[in-house]
Amino acid sequence: MTLILTAICDDDICVCADTRYEDKKWPEGFRDGFDKIHKFNSYPLIIFNHGVNQFNGRYWDSYCQEYENSGGWGGKNLDVISEEFKKFIEPVVKQQLDFNIKRWPNYGNVRKSGFVLCGKNIQNNKLEMYEFFWDPQPKFPEMYPWSGVRLNGFGTGYDEYLKSDLNHGPDKFVNWNTFNQRQIKSELERLFSIARERKKDRERKNHMEGKEFSDDFIIKSVVE
Repeated sequence: MTLILTAICDDDICVCADTRYEDKKWPEGFRDGFDKIHKFNSYPLIIFNHGVNQFNGRYWDSYCQEYENSGGWGGKNLDVISEEFKKFIEPVVKQQLDFNIKRWPNYGNVRKSGFVLCGKNIQNNKLEMYEFFWDPQPKFPEMYPWSGVRLNGFGTGYDEYLKSDLNHGPDKFVNWNTFNQRQIKSELERLFSIARERKKDRERKNHMEGKEFSDDFIIKSVVE
């Protein structure tokens, strides 16, 4: 239950995320108003999560804050930081997914979780993205790490409302290589709006559907 869009341009990486989390304890089964983008205060790095987002009763971002507070990332290459963060987060992710699979063996959404690190390698000044995905074991995308990628999408909202269009012809939306930070922010907002209108149209036809992500969103960038 999410929609996250990321884009790398010449001078930044921008992340646009909805604010909805799913949890059976809430009246409608979900709640909006959550910040899904964890940005480091003193390093050009953003971390976000998709899929299962609670581990041992704690939301994913509390682990990101714990890792940031440790200071162990200081002065290191982004690829090294990514591998160390994976080692830090993996035990709690695997423990939670194992629990979920045993408790809800027929519910596929509880067995997948991913973390994406978007940042700048301070040693070579390159913008890169690293993803770690458990299903339930770690799987590494063919493009790992991602560098110079035009657009990446994550979550149910992306799969339902944008993925087929963007996979078929992404350049009909924009030539990302020519865009700067201000322009990609504007374009991510536009793409989010397209998905939101498609979601609302589905909800108008059937009020039980169209709940995949919130109507509002947050945008953050690595460099800014």
